[in-house]
Amino acid sequence: MWRKYVGGVLILIFFAGLLSLSSCRKDRSMTLTVTVKMMADTNVVVPGAKVVLEKDDVHVEGYTDGKGQFRHSFKLQIQLDIKVTKDTLSGIGIVNLGTLGEDVEKSIYIF
Repeated sequence: MWRKYVGGVLILIFFAGLLSLSSCRKDRSMTLTVTVKMMADTNVVVPGAKVVLEKDDVHVEGYTDGKGQFRHSFKLQIQLDIKVTKDTLSGIGIVNLGTLGEDVEKSIYIF
């Protein structure tokens, strides 16, 4: 009879261990937010600017929103080149995505 109880307790401990392991898993991604601003007046953001993120075989591009921001999530640590264009204006920069799980913000000024 005691074997039924011991077996039941062992099964409960096993499932409790599985649940605790899955709850400790951290999100291994990070979000890069690029804010595009005017060099002439750094308080002015630039909506609709084209943002290109590149390095080796990584290539991501998109456009800034109404707040002048472009966001993209990454699951790798990498240093990226940033190129921004809007009409005849342009700007460049570099961003280092170093610690997984920590979001990164970068401002690029165009002129």
